[in-house]
Amino acid sequence: MKRFALTMRAITPVALVLLMAMPAAAQIWRPMGPPGGDVRSLGADPNDPQRVYLGTSDGHIFESRNGGATWRIVGRVGEQNDGVVTAILVDPRDSRRLYAASWSRNGNGTGGVYRSFDNGITWVPAGLKGHAVRALAQAVSDPDVLVAGTLDGVYRSRNAGDSWERISPEGHEEIRNLDSVAIDPRNPDIIYIGTFHLPWKTTDGGRRWFPIHDGMIDDSDVFSIVIDRTNPRRIYASACSGIYRSDNAGELWRKVQGIPYAARRTHVIRQDPKRPQTVYAGTTEGLWKTTDAGSSWRRLTPRTWVINALVIDPARPDRLVLGTEKLGVMVSDNSGESFHPANEGFYHRQIVSLALDRERPGRVLAVLTNAPEPVLATEDGGRTWSPLGPGLTAEGLLRVYATPAGWWAALERGGLVRYDEQRKLWVRVGAVVGEAATLRDRRGRPVPASGPRPLQHVVVDMAFSRERWFAATPQGLLGSTDQGQTWSLFRLAPLTLPVSSVRVSPDGQRLWIVSLRGMVFSRDGGQTWSWHDLPFGAGGASRLDVADEATLLARAQKGLYISRDGGRKWALAASGLPHAPIHDLAVVGDVFLVSMETGGLYVSHDRGHNWTRIEGLLAEGYFPVITTAEGVSTVFAASATEGLYAVELQRSAEPAGSEGVGREPRSILWMWPSGPCFRPAEGCRFSSQSPSRD
Repeated sequence: MKRFALTMRAITPVALVLLMAMPAAAQIWRPMGPPGGDVRSLGADPNDPQRVYLGTSDGHIFESRNGGATWRIVGRVGEQNDGVVTAILVDPRDSRRLYAASWSRNGNGTGGVYRSFDNGITWVPAGLKGHAVRALAQAVSDPDVLVAGTLDGVYRSRNAGDSWERISPEGHEEIRNLDSVAIDPRNPDIIYIGTFHLPWKTTDGGRRWFPIHDGMIDDSDVFSIVIDRTNPRRIYASACSGIYRSDNAGELWRKVQGIPYAARRTHVIRQDPKRPQTVYAGTTEGLWKTTDAGSSWRRLTPRTWVINALVIDPARPDRLVLGTEKLGVMVSDNSGESFHPANEGFYHRQIVSLALDRERPGRVLAVLTNAPEPVLATEDGGRTWSPLGPGLTAEGLLRVYATPAGWWAALERGGLVRYDEQRKLWVRVGAVVGEAATLRDRRGRPVPASGPRPLQHVVVDMAFSRERWFAATPQGLLGSTDQGQTWSLFRLAPLTLPVSSVRVSPDGQRLWIVSLRGMVFSRDGGQTWSWHDLPFGAGGASRLDVADEATLLARAQKGLYISRDGGRKWALAASGLPHAPIHDLAVVGDVFLVSMETGGLYVSHDRGHNWTRIEGLLAEGYFPVITTAEGVSTVFAASATEGLYAVELQRSAEPAGSEGVGREPRSILWMWPSGPCFRPAEGCRFSSQSPSRD
């Protein structure tokens, strides 16, 4: 069985920025992985090849200072979480200055060109706001010249991004939907562009454009263009119809043979900086290499790899850093003969469901989407992860649970599965008996079943006491006294109603149910019930959480409602918490933590009276799941894009408002593994002056 080793050497900047918004010496955020994810772009510092930058599909920028061996998140391009970073450039005159191209996945006008003056930590708009910038290039002979390819044409800046001008005809039928840009290394007025329909060229800075597609198959989407720096008349272009080479500056193209038609989508082409005849092609079916300028090619990786980005170390051209889909970063030190994962610090997994073993909080199950291993578990708080499968994927999954009998999951189409530790796979489990097993004939009349039948109910929530398990379903509340092997209908008073949420006390005597008609509570194990409801206009409760017998929290369409008298009276949570739908909620003593469907995390240190938004790199991020264990002051927050974090919630001894919450964030000293704080697993606290070990 594969294992993913994680050595936590440097707390990520996400943790630092989130800490800045908290009371001093209060919250500790520790990244737990899993490692890897999707890489959209890579960019290397020409003055320091060890410094490599990575762009993601939600605007985040990661940095490596050791040639891609380890990573840390440093900033975000733009303010929204839907910005795809298509290019990262490092200014050869000043390594602190970076440029990034971005386009919005949701089409909300957040794309453009961005600039950083502090190695990618902070970013400011640098023009073309609202444009979908799909390609960006900087002139070698004049670094002040930038050329951007967008969905509506070509733009140029002659002053390092201070201002831009359109250099392609407005409304041109062909010069639009650009995917690639290249500038002649000797003459910045010679520009090549790749569009959704063949390449174009200008030799006078954009005054005149002419098509250059002789020899290319018509209707080719040109993804990448590379100009041979030793011979600018030799050009490589990748298209959906294959890879082409021109030896006369694009006047005539010859299709490169040797790469299968199935691998025709070549996202990136890179030339060896010391061996011009050696060229690499990153395709949708792996990485290919030629050592004779394209006369013959050889695939270096498995065909399942999708390559989005590639950088070659100019000082050590045998070292390749690949940016892939699903696998994250892969590195080779022998010109591609072998690769190894290099994802330490790059946590960009999409977690769709999470379960925490409440008896052992370091034991966590995560279900991922768009990942080579969809189900991963850690036994040691995220230091290592192991796949659990087969038999379960993110598609068709409702939720996973840590039951007293191991890992279980509820399926979207109905039924439950559990992980069989001995057989190492997920298996169907559960049967319904009695009224729950009743069938209906063609006229809809009930037909009692002769015996148990497989559980097919859609289970939307589960709860566990010492003696009984409960499952909330649209057909009613199910109960089991044999740890989920058989289930029977559990009546709510004299009624059978759809149930969307269930909570139970450890002894099984207190039950809190959310049904179609309202909330139903029992103090005697379900013998008698009392009905409760939210104020008119709340939109009805969807899920209920219990802080203690008196303090209840109901999630509704309008937001979070809190009762402090056992459910008799309810009030909408105010003082800082938006009136919007809630993703998830975690309770740790007096501290409540909420993730919003609109994005972001909010914390209350006084049992929901006052709320503060956690600011920082993930301020606009989504946390579909947050959970905790009873009696443990740690919340596990699962990001929709950044993996899993363990958050130690501790109250500050400072007077309220003296630092952190309610005030402007303080500056934090950034530290690397060589600095004072390099083992967050042991706990590091950060102050405004300098970090120290706990």
